[in-house]
Amino acid sequence: MTHRERLLAPFRGIAPDRPAWAADLGYWYPAMRDTGRLDERYQGDDGYQRLHEDLGVCVYYGRGGCTYSARYDGVETGIETEGTVQIRWWRTPLGELSSRREFVQAAHCWAFTRYPAHTVEDLKIVQDIYSRLHYRPDASRFLDQCALIGDAGLPISPLPRSPLPALMTHWCGVTATCYLIADEPAAVEDTMAIIDEANEPAYQAVAEGPAELLHWCDNLDSNSYTSFFDRYMRECYTRHLEQLHAAGKWVVTHLDGFVRGLLPKLVEVGFDGVESITPGPVGDVEIEELRALCGSEDTIIWGGIPGAMFAPPWTREQMREHTVRLLDALAAGGRLIVGSADQVPPDGDIELCRLISDTIDEYCGV
Repeated sequence: MTHRERLLAPFRGIAPDRPAWAADLGYWYPAMRDTGRLDERYQGDDGYQRLHEDLGVCVYYGRGGCTYSARYDGVETGIETEGTVQIRWWRTPLGELSSRREFVQAAHCWAFTRYPAHTVEDLKIVQDIYSRLHYRPDASRFLDQCALIGDAGLPISPLPRSPLPALMTHWCGVTATCYLIADEPAAVEDTMAIIDEANEPAYQAVAEGPAELLHWCDNLDSNSYTSFFDRYMRECYTRHLEQLHAAGKWVVTHLDGFVRGLLPKLVEVGFDGVESITPGPVGDVEIEELRALCGSEDTIIWGGIPGAMFAPPWTREQMREHTVRLLDALAAGGRLIVGSADQVPPDGDIELCRLISDTIDEYCGV
């Protein structure tokens, strides 16, 4: 089987010759590139794919392709960067919002030091932004990425963030969202309703588009969302999953960090798979518990290799043993995609990706 065939096999109800191995190199790769440590043969789009091929990894992360495009009417926005500080701003007839992020050199990433929205008045501007958002079908990016990747994998076909994750991730952060829900629930619910309505044309475009496998990039964590799930998330997920399943699509969502509280709820609403599952020794569920926690033999478990294990103090032998343990527990049913959970970090040993690929091959006799 090709990497692409292995990735799609569990969704098609086919047992692959070996589980797909999908590592997220989208954090490690730019850190190496930007600091001059990336081998010349891995530069550029062709090099990014060559890196995956050399490591035995299915191309997926870092190769996204929406099947819709978006535009705003009457919204001005911009990004201003000075040194390690980045300000992003939005301006509508109702007012202006801005966020502040700082670049963390050791982690090679940007971190919020101020989210855009904190008050009810700020939420009114967020509502205005979404009321001016317009989606239309456009699969050109997805099809271009499919042609580029070929049998080496599949591009991510993302869905828009659902309303509560949009607030927690983009606009308010976890803490401010929780305070706003406690103090001003009506304003929060009004904002989520407007976000949901604005997103509807994107779901319709995806349902009618060419992508078979869809990725809900809500970046969930049980600590942040479990207590809000039934009130603010269940209906939205159920409604859109029914819509997308009726169109013949498969849908996964991203859940990393702590998984115990949310995993069974995501299975209940109908996700075909849950991606970036992080078990112990980093997460809160052991590998051997995952299938029972799902409560379903059919749900595809995607993940299992904590990103932290690519860096000290974990060793090559511990990584090999962990991979075998994952395969022992979950590979037999053909409903496992081995994945990094969440990403290979900048200080990670990239050669461990090859070790994992070789271990899977040896285990499965490929």
